[in-house]
Amino acid sequence: MAVGTYRSKDGQHYFQFEFLADGERILIFCRRHPVLGNVDPDPHKTHLFPSGRVCIAEGKDPTNVSRAQELATQWAEYFLEYRRSGIAQQ
Repeated sequence: MAVGTYRSKDGQHYFQFEFLADGERILIFCRRHPVLGNVDPDPHKTHLFPSGRVCIAEGKDPTNVSRAQELATQWAEYFLEYRRSGIAQQ
């Protein structure tokens, strides 16, 4: 459906996202991101499934690309904070 690149707020990191329609919702896949380093890659902590799909709270999936892009950028900043601090948010 659509592919986009996001540059982090600090300008140091790049993410590549793919947005795929699945019925009424848009699924977000992160195809490229910075390495995690020494933090736990568990999907419960990274909110990133092994498939590259970004985990969005149940019932909160975006229904348009604009909202999907917004959520992708929020997730990217979360990912960087988790990478830096090692502290996961639920």
